[in-house]
Amino acid sequence: MNQIKTSDRSFIVAASTNAEYAYIIEDQDVWFIDYIIGIAFKTPVDFSTSKKVHGDNNTTNTNGLLESGRPYREFYDIKEFQDYMEDKTSQEIVIESSVDPVTKIEKDDRRILWHVSIN
Repeated sequence: MNQIKTSDRSFIVAASTNAEYAYIIEDQDVWFIDYIIGIAFKTPVDFSTSKKVHGDNNTTNTNGLLESGRPYREFYDIKEFQDYMEDKTSQEIVIESSVDPVTKIEKDDRRILWHVSIN
């Protein structure tokens, strides 16, 4: 049985889900996984509430995944996440990213794509 964490630290049994969130502890990244179209990508969402200071010295709080109440899976590192995705999709998973053509520096836009069979 797969289990998903919720914001109140309890566990619920995962039913057949079309999408889910994953939190990578080591990198502190939040990923969104969409099983319908076959893509997973790193989101700009923080795990917990963060404060952002703007140029005019105004501060705004943004709720993170933890406070959102949405269920998520927790993984220690990207390798554990990759292994989970390979088991879930029954395919070899490769994490892709793009390179800026001018600076030749890798962008922080990691994603995973896989083939979805249409029944």
